Amino acid sequence: MTLTPEQSEQIKEQLIAQIEKLPQENKQEIKQHILELNEEQLEEFLKQNKIKISESGQLLQEPAKGTSKQTTNPCIFCAIAGNQVPSYKLAENKKAVAILEINPLSRGHSMIVPLEHIKTEKLPKPALSLAQKIIKIIKTKLKPEDIKMETTSIQGHSLINIIPIYKNEKLEKRQLNESELKQLQSKLEIKKRSSRKTDSKKQTKNKSQNLIDPHLPQISFRIP
Repeated sequence: MTLTPEQSEQIKEQLIAQIEKLPQENKQEIKQHILELNEEQLEEFLKQNKIKISESGQLLQEPAKGTSKQTTNPCIFCAIAGNQVPSYKLAENKKAVAILEINPLSRGHSMIVPLEHIKTEKLPKPALSLAQKIIKIIKTKLKPEDIKMETTSIQGHSLINIIPIYKNEKLEKRQLNESELKQLQSKLEIKKRSSRKTDSKKQTKNKSQNLIDPHLPQISFRIP
């Protein structure tokens, strides 16, 4: 089912109403992330959290086997980490993914999202390592005056915010369009190194070795 803009707004209102009832910190941030989802992202978010909707646009939650608290408290960052919700990815490793904040406080504002739903005090070292890589590339490509790194937790999912600070510019949220986000992603994305050159060298070496007849005597040279 493809959501219309009207259905999308209706569903967001219902999700936000549910969040209001939860004894959850950072409610405002959670609600903001829900509001920022476009129709496609919202559909993926609903699928990931097994939330169905009626023809009238009402939420229908069906607890699955082994259901967790996330069925009634859907985590947007678990959905992002699991590639269930589209994001503007910059880099990733075995424990975390780096993405652009779609409503940044400044140009290049990024987030490190651990793949596991964990608390801030249990942030894995690879997540911190990834944060340092993103900081380094932001410094190189965008040349901010300073970079602020801070940890936070939304819906119990720990995050690392990387916020560039520019001279004479205030930190205030603004919504970027798709073109701006893709341009930034292209500039800051850390691409995986290709191993083609190494492989081609090995293949060349192997080919040259195969040309030698193993039955012929091997000739060695000595330099007096």
